[in-house]
Amino acid sequence: MRAVVCPKVPIAPSELVYTTTHPTPSPKAGHVLIRVRAFGLNRSELFTRQGHSPGLQFPRILGIECVGEVHDAGGGGSWQKGDIVAAIMGGMGREFDGGYAEYTLVPHAHVSHPIKLPQGMSWAQFAALPETFLTAYGTLHQSLNLDSNDVLFIRGGTTSVGLACAALAKSTLFNSPRVIATTRSENKVAIARACGADDVILDRGSVAEEVKRFTGGKGADKCVELVGGTTIADSCVSLAPEGVISMVGCVSGEWTCREFDPMMCLAPGKHLTMFSSGIIDMSTAPLQWIVDAVARGELKAGVDKVFKIEDAGLAHEYMEANKAAGKVVCVVD
Repeated sequence: MRAVVCPKVPIAPSELVYTTTHPTPSPKAGHVLIRVRAFGLNRSELFTRQGHSPGLQFPRILGIECVGEVHDAGGGGSWQKGDIVAAIMGGMGREFDGGYAEYTLVPHAHVSHPIKLPQGMSWAQFAALPETFLTAYGTLHQSLNLDSNDVLFIRGGTTSVGLACAALAKSTLFNSPRVIATTRSENKVAIARACGADDVILDRGSVAEEVKRFTGGKGADKCVELVGGTTIADSCVSLAPEGVISMVGCVSGEWTCREFDPMMCLAPGKHLTMFSSGIIDMSTAPLQWIVDAVARGELKAGVDKVFKIEDAGLAHEYMEANKAAGKVVCVVD
């Protein structure tokens, strides 16, 4: 089968190996064998390629998500051959070979129910949704318990998850709380507004004063932290006295906080939590609702650029250069 292999780490994007002769995985009980049609790229795959995911064995096919068609259902479940599905996490691209391939074998628990793909929705559009929008949904619903009366602050607002958080917040699922988002690029302000941000702040390192100004001195009620250790202290200062911040992503590459005094940053009664897509329950995740909302125009798929599987190295290079405002996708024709 066709596949993109990471032979070792760390490597440059150009050192990812595209092959047409990789062994195709065999059907296995308790797993769904998926004919991959497209996959979204994620920062975690970039970090793995750079050597920041300890304990993994190489060579490895990367990819923590994919969309495609069921080739074999592995017994049990509600799937039939030909069903359209999405798969995320569960060890994909880390503990076992992932979505950067023509076929992938994924445990039942990490595969969606069959999805009815609306007429006109492309594989690339569908591939932009599962990991990104389900992470955003879980963050807003489960981690932050977002309310329509809240002010939501998104640090890293033009990342794919940041844009999805803004779009979902403005959807009928969360009834349009006020959204403040950051971006480091003036060229990305318009996309942040188009996806639902009411106010956009150019992030030069410290934004707490501007967030306070936009909120009449109070600060934001809820915060999605997507930049990571370099900004989390400042994001905490941006919160209202009893605000909640959820650490979700790390586009800065800094997972740890070098200068973080919790007694100061979280005073007087702020809360720090986190969310990971690894805890998403695919059996209850609202992926069909998200797909349908994109089809009717309530949400935007957020596709920034589409590559072919053989150009996955170029896609990584594009993502690593922070050129994207939204999701980078590879299709497997």
